Amino acid sequence: MKTIYLSLIALFLATFTVTAQDFSYGVIGGVNFSKIDNLGGDGFENNRLGFHIGGVAELAFAEKWSYEGSLLYSVEGEEFDNLLGSTTDVKLQYINVPLQFKYYAYKNFSIHFGPQIGFLLKGEQSIGDGDAVEIENTVNTNFAGTAGFGYDLKEYNLYFKGTFTYGFSDIIDNETDGVNRSQLPGTVHLSVGYKF
Repeated sequence: MKTIYLSLIALFLATFTVTAQDFSYGVIGGVNFSKIDNLGGDGFENNRLGFHIGGVAELAFAEKWSYEGSLLYSVEGEEFDNLLGSTTDVKLQYINVPLQFKYYAYKNFSIHFGPQIGFLLKGEQSIGDGDAVEIENTVNTNFAGTAGFGYDLKEYNLYFKGTFTYGFSDIIDNETDGVNRSQLPGTVHLSVGYKF
């Protein structure tokens, strides 16, 4: 799986450096609603509210197709009620690099999809009003798939984007305790961007 993702990333970057025609770049930011499978909460109602911010670049390679790559700082995780009657807050801080194919289906409306690689900067959790402590045995690199839609408001250099990301690798190396819980992250990103 990692080989496939790395090959797609290499192809993306190689094509990206061939030409600067129809190239644009800008900034992007927004809110995250994230959840981790089999961690503690039930259903997406136990999501954690976070945010993302960073830079984005787009390169057209056909009439309706383009590549889009981003470099994002993103706060994700999960928040759920525990057995002690208080709230457990799991906070994960990532540098995410989504590399997406973008198809303009109708005028300024687009659909995007592609892989993402994430690098964990810090993972911590807190219970109730207690201090945050570092989570042990976290996996530092996360591979994920992304898909969503967007709309370009070109007259104002603005664009809006909604993306769902689902991880293919556990966030915690839990096989050491003999249990594979498949703690896979899922995040909904709602973004607003500005292109220069």
